[in-house]
Amino acid sequence: MSTFVFNPKINDPFASITESALGGTGDGWTDTEVGKCVKLGTANNYVLCADGNEIEGVCISMEPITVNSGFSFGTVQKDRRMNAVLDTGETGVAVGDLVVAGAQAAVGTANSSGYPVVATGTPTTHKWRVIRLLTAGEAGDIVVIERI
Repeated sequence: MSTFVFNPKINDPFASITESALGGTGDGWTDTEVGKCVKLGTANNYVLCADGNEIEGVCISMEPITVNSGFSFGTVQKDRRMNAVLDTGETGVAVGDLVVAGAQAAVGTANSSGYPVVATGTPTTHKWRVIRLLTAGEAGDIVVIERI
């Protein structure tokens, strides 16, 4: 068996990063939103994913400014390998399983692990999959995911 394993930093960490308006007007996103799953909103912005939403990206940085009449401003990673944490209730997750957003912490509260929270699911458009289990594939475990 090979001793090589997939890691989150194998590819270019700056690939597919986009600057964007984030949240809603007046939401006041801060660094606590870094590491949360996001999806495209209706106002040329990204918003937090709800539990079970397809993941379109992950918030990776915030700036202390607003744009577009009050939206927070930051960057979203749309395509990369990264660490993620399995949501509560997940069990028996395996390499190759597809994932969707798990329950993200509310705006203003950081995800406890600092990583995107994911759950197994059946995305149809924005597909992410587990490529490495760092432990057993159970709730709270860290996995490496990639966009496919």
